[in-house]
Formats: sequence, C-alpha cells, structure tokens
Amino acid sequence: MLQTEGRPLVLGGAGRADSPGHCAKFGTYTTMELESNVVLDLQLVQSNECGGSYHMELEGLKRMVAFFEDILEIGTLVTDRHRQIAKWIRENMPYTKHLYDIWHVAKSVGKKLKAICKLKGCEDLKAWQQSIINHLYWAVVSSTQDNAELIVDKWKSVERHVLNLHSGHGGKFPTCAHKRLQGRAHKKKWIKPSSLSAVKLVTDKMLCKDIGKLSAVHQTSKVEGFHSLIIQFAPKSYVYSYTGMLCRTLLAGLHYNENASRHTATTKAGEQRFKIRYPKYKAGGHVVKKILVEATFSYVDDLMREVVDLCKKPSADRPVQLEEPPTLSSAMEKPDKAEAIKAHASRFKTK
Repeated sequence: MLQTEGRPLVLGGAGRADSPGHCAKFGTYTTMELESNVVLDLQLVQSNECGGSYHMELEGLKRMVAFFEDILEIGTLVTDRHRQIAKWIRENMPYTKHLYDIWHVAKSVGKKLKAICKLKGCEDLKAWQQSIINHLYWAVVSSTQDNAELIVDKWKSVERHVLNLHSGHGGKFPTCAHKRLQGRAHKKKWIKPSSLSAVKLVTDKMLCKDIGKLSAVHQTSKVEGFHSLIIQFAPKSYVYSYTGMLCRTLLAGLHYNENASRHTATTKAGEQRFKIRYPKYKAGGHVVKKILVEATFSYVDDLMREVVDLCKKPSADRPVQLEEPPTLSSAMEKPDKAEAIKAHASRFKTK
C-alpha cells in the first residue's frame, strides 16, 4: 500500500528494553509509519549480538534500514535524542530528514528546571516551570518545520520574557507575540535579573541545536503507546526465550495494527465518551482521554487458519526453525558439576 502511494515515508522509531535498568537482555526497535499509524517493522536484538544493552537500539535501527533498503523511501525519521543514533543517521542517511520528538526534550528541560528551582535565589522560577515547557511546545508548533532558526529564536525569547522584557529579543523573533498581559496572565511574579543565571539553560548551545530539529507535526507518542501494549503480551517481570519474546512482540504488532484506528465510544444519545486520569508525571494534574470501542481480535483467526494450513503441508514444505542467537551464558566457561559441588560453601553457619 505504501509503495503504491509513491511518497517518502514519515517514520517514527524508538527502542524498548525487556526489563528496567541498564542490563536488559532483549531490545525491541519499533518502526511506525506516523501518518497512517501502522507498525511497519519490529526488530528484536539480544544484547550479546551488539556488545551490550546500550547498543541495542542502534543495532535495531541499522537492521530496520537494511530491511527497507530498495523497498521503501524513508523521507523523514522522528526519534528521541539518542546521540549514537543521531550520529549514525547523519553519516549513513544523508537524504533522510532526521527530527526529534518534542516530549523527550521537554522532559529533559523540565528535570533541569526542577533542579534549578531548588538553588538559593532561584525559588521564583518555580512558578514559571510549566510556562517555560509550554513555550517550548509553542515555539516549535507555531513555526514551519524548515525554519529552525526561527524556532530557536522563539525559544530564546523566554529568557527575556520572564524578566518582563517583551521586545528587543533579536534574531528572527524580536518581539513577543502575546498581547498586553492582563488578569491571570499578569499575576505571575517576574524573575529578578539577579537570578537570571537560573534560566541560562535556555541558551545552552547543545539544547538550542536540538530544539532546531524538533518535529512540529509528527511525534513518537504512538510508538511509545505501542510499547505499553507490548507489556500486555510480554510483561517485564517474566523471562522469555528469544523465540518467545519475538513471537509475543509480533503478536502485539498484529493487535496494534488491527485496532489502531478504533473510533471513540459513544453514549446512547450519540455523545462521545471520555475518562479522566491522574498520571504521576502530572503531579496531581489530570488528563482527559477518549474511551475507545472494544478491541477486536480477527488476527487470531487468521493465525489459526495459517497454523492449520501449515500442519497439512509435508514437512519439507514447512518453514525452517528460527535461528536463535547464542544465549548470554554461552560465552562463560562452565565448571565441572562435581568439582563445583565439592567447592560449594555456605556463608552462614549450619547445624
């Protein structure tokens, strides 16, 4: 379908570890077509295939690009700010536009602001935390994607705005776009110039460079949502074999693609239904979510029919067994069992 449309694809990519922490065994790299909301590719990487769990996301990206080579044209790729991935895309995919997801950058800025607010003399900045994050989103979505310089200049203007200076910002955005502040908009206490060092992170060169590459239209939130779905098929509290993890991940992909376009449920009166949630990251705040119609499982019937058809075929015509990478313990030297038992000693006294 995507081939026949003849357009460069807008892909979102992200990695997922099979367990919390930095010692994961498996990593899944998901590639999704963001305009059609379809999972296109799932790459499962075992940590000993790429030199450690830190490199699994990059390895998954490499495999995805190799898989799509000469098949589909990748016009835009949206990811997080993984430095290894950014460098590899820059060197190996020069004709692909690489953009960053806003949420990941906003989360990083929020954590830094929270730490700065705890410093002496920077307490006034606490009231501006959410406003600065909102300004980051506005700077990106109110600009055209190809005008990175304007995006950065809009972002930098917040440094003067919090000082109650609304003109003379310089660059392509010399004056604030808001009208005269009145009512609630004027209640917030302005920052004193003496605490200006607290917002110096706004002009950080690396941050500004990344902000210029933020995606104004497409984000990886749907990819992260799919990763949450994988937990239903492969909980992180259980251990799976390579084949087991791969099969469960592929099942999650089939389930997502079948149910990605579900409509919002309605009441008997025909009104859309919503629910309110209080996520931890909102710190007491709420979010409004749509209630979708019940999920369907037609892919299960398709799989069952495929299994029956395979069982009817001669053994020679059946697919060969999946080749698994060596286990993590295969590289370790195994001791003689009798000697290990003989050398075994408890740390505690026994009766």
